[in-house]
Amino acid sequence: MNDAFPDELDALRRKVQGLAELVDAEALARRTEIDAALPKHRASARNLAHYLGLRQHDVTALQLDLAARGLSSLGRCEGHVRDTVGWLLKWLSGQPIVSPPPCEHPGAAEAEQLLHANSRALFGPRPPDRHVYIMVTAPEAAVATEEWAEGMISAGANLLRINGAHESPPEWARVVEVFRACAARAQVPARVVVDLPGPKLRVDILQREPGLLHMRRRKAPQGQTLAPALLKLVATARAEGELPVPPAWLPRLRSGDVLVLAQPDGRLRRLTVTVDAAGEAHAECSRSVYAIAGAPIVWRRRTHRLGAGSVGPLPEVARRVLLSVGQVFLVNASGESDDPGETALALAAPELLAAVEVGERVIVDDGRIVAVVEARHRDGIRCQVTALVKPEVRLRTGKGIAFPDSRLTVTALGEEDEMALAFALEQADAVGVSFVNGVADVERVGERVRAADKAGFGMILKLETHAALEHLPAILFAALRYDPVGLMIARGDLAVDVGFERLAEMQEELLWFGEACHLPVVWATQVLESVTHTGLPTRAEVTDAAMSMRAECVMLNKGPYMAVANRLLADIIRRMEGHQFKKRALYRRLSLAGAERAVVSS
Repeated sequence: MNDAFPDELDALRRKVQGLAELVDAEALARRTEIDAALPKHRASARNLAHYLGLRQHDVTALQLDLAARGLSSLGRCEGHVRDTVGWLLKWLSGQPIVSPPPCEHPGAAEAEQLLHANSRALFGPRPPDRHVYIMVTAPEAAVATEEWAEGMISAGANLLRINGAHESPPEWARVVEVFRACAARAQVPARVVVDLPGPKLRVDILQREPGLLHMRRRKAPQGQTLAPALLKLVATARAEGELPVPPAWLPRLRSGDVLVLAQPDGRLRRLTVTVDAAGEAHAECSRSVYAIAGAPIVWRRRTHRLGAGSVGPLPEVARRVLLSVGQVFLVNASGESDDPGETALALAAPELLAAVEVGERVIVDDGRIVAVVEARHRDGIRCQVTALVKPEVRLRTGKGIAFPDSRLTVTALGEEDEMALAFALEQADAVGVSFVNGVADVERVGERVRAADKAGFGMILKLETHAALEHLPAILFAALRYDPVGLMIARGDLAVDVGFERLAEMQEELLWFGEACHLPVVWATQVLESVTHTGLPTRAEVTDAAMSMRAECVMLNKGPYMAVANRLLADIIRRMEGHQFKKRALYRRLSLAGAERAVVSS
């Protein structure tokens, strides 16, 4: 066959030889980075260099020529670049293809083994019925009951993610204890990952307004109540979910009493009282409850009216701002404006605003609000809203803000990061390093983990910024200095930073680079989001979940129907694994292929 078209084959051979020289030159140029990798990752570092050498050039025409000859088109060589190029050279040169390849580089089988070994080191033993792991995000500690944990474990969860941006170590510890105990009873391995809050910038609204108590019931998609709205009855409200009633009532309340509460719109809600063993009074309602200070409230026991009063003062809350296209707002240190009618947002790190230029974009609340910097204003910037997800958007305090066109530099772990990292090293199996922008971010946490000398403790580098993409090769080489280590495609913040139109392209490329350095990848953000909140999927989400199985782990966010989403995701992954591994289609038997014959024979 090699002799059939000698001139064409010789031309192909020369092109492939030129490609081999390019990838070898890249590995030589990156020898220092390769040698800095851990010995167990050195082959992976070398392959990463080869892949970088390959992808710095457009080889589309060569791919088409190779495919036309029935040869490897290099389209699935991410994990074994030089080995694939070497085999092509041997075939095109007429050498026996049964002999070992000319260079010692990972072959397809070895590359797959490296990837699976690194996945097990980071995520734990492989699930028995699939190779893709499922990571679930922990809810609030009050919701993370044994029943919740049993639902997660039985549905197929393999890892628990603690979001270090919410609650605190005592709450995290309770969630971890419940989850680990349930996994131990079920005799299944389960690991815990703590995400550092990271330098995610948030804006605060400092202006206050009268508080409004709103406690929601938990309901099914069909509308029926699954769990009532729960409130704690107190003399003075200091926290969310506390309803202040006349203090004289509290020692006299009994389980079964009823409080009739007037809503702001005039409707009434019946709250059933329960007094626990410690003497604390609570109330529940089968409908969602709203309350404002001064609202009438009546206390009844059976047919007797025992008292009438009003709701006590509620804690003031941050004012909620309603924004529309064309509206202007300030971002500065004080959260105040000289114009009382102008919205001002306070930024905790206002020194970063010095790097933001006029004309650059400002993204607020994960893309729900898009603005552009209109002018500089003393200690901050004035921004004009250019796009919203709907005609008007209500902005609440504490929402994220991003400057995708600006070059901001955050160089140290914050207080919350330090607290989450300390907890992770004490009680978890890995830490998620948020907002990795460069090598310094990898080393900042990596060296702390190494100094802790905790065998098997892992790092997951979250790739979610434009800067991370710009410095991706350096970040990956730095990652290979640690073990175990993996990557996360944090698609929410990544979409905000690079633009939603580029997300599909970027998540695809990050999967390829993860495979090139044999590191496991976590596919994250809004997977089966509708299912977690309503119990019902959308067609787009099912397709997204099917794509997610090309990663080594898929992450689910929290919601009342997490177990439903978990079970559905596990089922989708199991089905898709029979059809595809990474970019490779697998040709298992298809029932559809014999459907017509089966109908005829019946």
